[in-house]
Amino acid sequence: MVKRLIAAIALLFCVSAPSGALDRAHYRELQRKAAKLAQAKDWAGFKQALMEIGHELPGDTPNQMLRMASVEMHLGNKMEALRWMQKYAAAGLSYDVATDEDLAPLAKDPEFSSVATKMEANRKPIQNAELVCSIPIPDLMPEDLTYVPAKKSFFVSSVQHHSLFRVTPPKSGGKTECGATEIPLPAEAKRWPTLAVSWDTRRSVVWLSTSAMPGFSGFPKEDSGKAALLAVDPASGKLLRRLDLSTEGPAVLGDMTIAPDGTVYVSDSVGGGVYRVAPGPLANTKLERIADGMISPQTPVLAGDGKRLFVADYPMGVAAIPLSGAKPNKVEYLKSGEGIAVTGLDGLKLSGNTLIGIENGTEPIRVMRYKLNSVQTEIASAEIIEQSTGRLGTPTHVIESGGWFYVIANVGWEQIGDDGKLLPGKQFTAPVLLRFRMH
Repeated sequence: MVKRLIAAIALLFCVSAPSGALDRAHYRELQRKAAKLAQAKDWAGFKQALMEIGHELPGDTPNQMLRMASVEMHLGNKMEALRWMQKYAAAGLSYDVATDEDLAPLAKDPEFSSVATKMEANRKPIQNAELVCSIPIPDLMPEDLTYVPAKKSFFVSSVQHHSLFRVTPPKSGGKTECGATEIPLPAEAKRWPTLAVSWDTRRSVVWLSTSAMPGFSGFPKEDSGKAALLAVDPASGKLLRRLDLSTEGPAVLGDMTIAPDGTVYVSDSVGGGVYRVAPGPLANTKLERIADGMISPQTPVLAGDGKRLFVADYPMGVAAIPLSGAKPNKVEYLKSGEGIAVTGLDGLKLSGNTLIGIENGTEPIRVMRYKLNSVQTEIASAEIIEQSTGRLGTPTHVIESGGWFYVIANVGWEQIGDDGKLLPGKQFTAPVLLRFRMH
């Protein structure tokens, strides 16, 4: 467990801290301090360090709750550990304490039984979405999707095939498979895995991100950490514009959105930055960094006032970036009500004051509907749309079209290792397209 605690701190705090929300130098110092105290098994000191870290977070994250419960068990404070686990369960999450050497004693403790019952209930299947169709390419790994009205088709990116596919729902009742046709991209566009994809109505092009994800195989080792944003013709696959990201460290351009005015926003989940491509002719476009310092930014969406950009910061919550002022812009985080977990968010979509979130970093994995307050500064309530169903697997992204939210699910990330290859004994199954009404 000591190793797990240190690894968790390294994951959350070594990359960088959210600018504006945290003092980076102070945060790094807290990380180093906490790691040393854990290694020395100075649990009292480690608890104090975790409490200091907690003061810097936008709220008590699920990982922070588990770390605090573990430390309290080391200190012999069972009731405090129980309190943290109660808070964890109240957020609708589950955790197998029996497999955790620090928390395992709780598994047989009568005072933990109500928490265990609550977490068991949190695992039960919830199914409020409907199946549109399955995609008949099991190893597709469709990371993202967009809808092109003129083609009456979805376009999905493929991690495994390094490509883009046109996906067409069945036209007649009774059929459960989509049609799937690969778009003939040029070789330079297929060199690395493809990730984010969005339809640009203003320019009538599909934007596609491609990244040589660190640790992955299937491309030259010297490419590792490189990333680019591509504009392609949705019919011919012709590459119309390529924007290579220039950074000092590795990058993964993993998520994207396009504003009504044609502005493209794309996030770097490894480097922690968010970039913008301003409206205008393709020939004049460039990637402009508008924010950095987040830990792992995922999908960006434009706030209702058009003055802020919401970004799912995977281990932290939903960041809000002002779109005017000094650059890189200040990053803050939306507040959330008690018992609402907003970490592990990948896909994000805003419609009015409804925020749909794809939580694939929680247990259980969930598709969530969050309600924001009228000024969109706080997540006021949460509702589970789907969780723990066999068809859900690992969902990744969500889009809106024609009064429906569409989710790409059963993508297959849980079937591969850090190198992107299929794990021993694992196999891909057909990804699916789900949908549910906006309200």
